[in-house]
Parts: sequence; structure tokens; C-alpha cells
Amino acid sequence: MRSIKNRKGIIGIAALTLVLVASLVVPLTATPVEAHMPGAEPPPEFEMEPIVITDGGVEIEITIDDVGEYHNECMQEFKTKMLKKKGKTDEEIAKIIENRFAGTSGICPCSSCAFRAALLGISQVWGDEIPERSDIKIITRRPTPGATQCLQYITGTGPNVPNVTSKGELQMILADGTEAKDLSVPSLKKHMKNMGIETWNFITIRKSTGEQFKVQVVEDIFPEGFSELRDKVKVDKTATTEGVDEFKARWEEVRDAFLTSPDWELFEGISEPFPVGGASFLGILVIGLITGVSLSRGRK
Repeated sequence: MRSIKNRKGIIGIAALTLVLVASLVVPLTATPVEAHMPGAEPPPEFEMEPIVITDGGVEIEITIDDVGEYHNECMQEFKTKMLKKKGKTDEEIAKIIENRFAGTSGICPCSSCAFRAALLGISQVWGDEIPERSDIKIITRRPTPGATQCLQYITGTGPNVPNVTSKGELQMILADGTEAKDLSVPSLKKHMKNMGIETWNFITIRKSTGEQFKVQVVEDIFPEGFSELRDKVKVDKTATTEGVDEFKARWEEVRDAFLTSPDWELFEGISEPFPVGGASFLGILVIGLITGVSLSRGRK
């Protein structure tokens, strides 16, 4: 897996039982699932490098766990405001929030994809250098809370992001070419229908030099009908129980691919590294050929 630092973090396994209880307390058909998938299996064990930046001269490591926790917090706040508008009491809200979010990691297909895209983009643009947060600009075309809040955390542009002295920049360009200025959850929800493969697209820019790197997800990692089924489950709320179960399985498959697959299987234009053993063999072969030619000439 491509990275900019040789540091590793391992995600813990979440408690599935509490999530299943949540599905009994709050009916699935009435529960917004933009950020999470109730009843989904926890992520598999995986290893992923952190994104390392500096902010005001202070080195910061951002892990995918950090992003997931932030995504969870943002969605809990959004859900709490929704419940208050519906007249729920504080006690009722606390119970619903606990049941709805307990055991969830906040790591979904969109947040894991955005993290991988930023990790790759930064490594390609800065190489071995550690970027200053204020020098990072990311353009995203994925108008979902998971992707947006992940990138807001990295650039320091989201609400209540910790350890921010100098913010980077996050820009969202929608599929129709217009810019979305309001990146709040209610605003994002308006743009979340009919999101094709072109929305799985991110550009990382070094503001001081203008150097940039575009990351486009390949279509092959998505199961057939994934986007259409997602609209039925998450947007239109017209999916049957069987449809929800089918989407949950596909949702897990896509999430797990972004967590465990190498860059060259996820993103366009990324070449698989030449095997170290193969490179050594090629070097020996070349040396052997050169030596053979030299000896042959020496005999003449």
C-alpha cells in the first residue's frame, strides 16, 4: 500500500450486538443511513498508514480512526438536532443516539475512500516532504457526509476539528460543474441522488506551487447495481427488506475494498510496483549480459 510514512495503525472490531439492538429500537426504514449502515459487519482487520502533516510547525498524525470518530461525532450532532425538531425529550434523544451509534466506527465506503485518496494524493505531490496543512487544497466531487467530513478533518476546515492553527482548503465541485459552498449535512443531502462513478474523484493540490494529483476510483470495485440500490436505500427509502440486506452486503464489500486493497486496484492510472525479487533478478540478468558481452569482446 502506498504511503508517506512507515507507521501503522490497526482498527479495532466494533460490537455488532449493539448495532442490531439499534435496528430494533429505531425502525430501519425511518432511520437516515447516510453515514452508517445499521447491522453491518465491522471492518476486517487491516493496516493503513496515517496522513502526516504539520500545522503551525507542529507535526500531526491523522489516522483513519480519527476520521471515523469525527464522522461519527458530526452525524450524532446532526441526528440530535433532527430529533429535537421532532420534539423528542433529552432522555429519548440520548437513548436513540446511544442505540444508533454504539459500536459504530464511522468508517464507511465514502470516508475510507476519501482518506485513501488524500493519502495517495499527498504522497504523490509532496513525496518524502511533510506538507503544511495551510498548503493543502483538496477538490472533491463526492457530496456525502462521509467523504466531506473526512476531508474537512484533514484540511482543518470542518467544525470542531482539533489541533488546527492554519486551515487548508476544501472545495466541492458537483457533477454539473457548479460549486457547493454549503457543506453542512442538510445541504449535502440535496446533492446525494444519482451519484455516478464521476463523483468518486478527488484532486490534491499544493497551493504554494500549483502541483496537483487527481485520484479517480475505478468502476470495477463497485458491485453491479451498487449506485442504484444505494439510492433506493439511502435517498428514496423505497428499498424492500431484501433490498436493504443486499445493499448492506455490497456496502460492506466496497468499504472493505477501500480498507484492504492496494492503490493500483482502486484508482485509475496507478501502476503496480515491480516486485523486489523481480527487480533483483532483472539486475542480475543485465549484469550477466554485460559481463558476457565484455568477455566475448575480450577473446577477439
